Amino acid sequence: KDDKLVLCIGMCVLDIIHTCEQYPEEDTDKRCIRGHWQRGGNASNNCTVLRHFGQKCEFLGVLSQSKAFQFLIEDCNERGIKIDNCPRVDQDPPFSSVILNTKSHTRTIIHSNSNFPILRYDNFKKIDLNRYRWIHFEGRNPEETTQMIEMIIDYNKTKLNEGGHDKDIIKISVELEKVKEELLVLTNNADYIFLGKDIALHLGWHDKKGAVYGLRERISNKSGIIICTWGSDGSAILDGSDKYFEAPACPPDVILDTLGAGDTFCATTIYGLMLGRSVQDAVVLANKVTGRKLAHYGYDEVGNILRDLMK
Repeated sequence: KDDKLVLCIGMCVLDIIHTCEQYPEEDTDKRCIRGHWQRGGNASNNCTVLRHFGQKCEFLGVLSQSKAFQFLIEDCNERGIKIDNCPRVDQDPPFSSVILNTKSHTRTIIHSNSNFPILRYDNFKKIDLNRYRWIHFEGRNPEETTQMIEMIIDYNKTKLNEGGHDKDIIKISVELEKVKEELLVLTNNADYIFLGKDIALHLGWHDKKGAVYGLRERISNKSGIIICTWGSDGSAILDGSDKYFEAPACPPDVILDTLGAGDTFCATTIYGLMLGRSVQDAVVLANKVTGRKLAHYGYDEVGNILRDLMK
C-alpha cells in the first residue's frame, strides 16, 4: 500500500432501513424489529468498507446541500472518507426505503430519485489523477462515464511514455449491477469487471460460469478480469488469459443483514488486489469477509473481520 487513494465514483444516498420478522402484507400496519438511517449507495458503501480496512479513499458523486443530507456528509467526514471534489446542489437527495426480512434473509429496496443531477465528465476532469492508485466506477451514465475512463487511459499512456512504473498506473474497475445493456460499453477499458447476478440473468446467462464466459464473448475487452458473484453459489473468475476459477460462498449460521453484501465484496476484492494478492485469493478473501458481514448489521465489524481472517 502507499499514500495514494482509491476513488469510488457513483451515488451517495440516504437508506431508511426497517428490519422485519417477515415481509409485510399490503394494506397492513406493522411494527418493525429495528429501524435506522444509514448512508448508502454502492460507491459510498465501497468507501465505508475500505476505510474500515485502513485504506485511504475518496468518494466522488453529486451531493445535496439540503439539511436532510447533512447526516451523510458528516458520516463521510467522521469516517475519513474524502469528499472534497464532490459537486454540491440544492436539490433534495435521493433516498431508499429498505426492508430487511429476517425470515427469508432478503432485502427489498425501493429507490426514490427525482431526477437528481448526475456526475458529469466536466466535474471529473477537474480532479488530479496523480492522487489515485485505483478508480472504481459504479456502473451508470455510460456517456459521461466513458469519457472519464478515457481520461484515465490517456493519463496511464502518458505515464508509461514518460518511463513510469506499474505503481504509477491507475487500475480501473467497473461494477455492472443495474439491469441496463447500455452499461456494457463501460467494460471496454476496465482492468476488473464486477458482474452482478441480476444483469447476468437479464442477458440470458443462467449460472456464474456461463455469465463470465458469456460476457467475455459479448464485449470487446478480451484481457479484463471478469468477476461474477452468484449469491449462495459463490463467485466465478475469468482472468485475462481466460483461465477460470471459482470461489465458494461463506454464509454464516445466522444472517442478520444482507444489505450491501455486494458492496462489501467489491471493496474487499479491490483491497486484496492492492495488497498484491492474486485475483483468486482476493475473491476468496472477499467471500469470507462478506459472509461474516452478513451476521452483523451495517459495516462497522468488517475491519475486525478482515483482521481476524488475516492473522
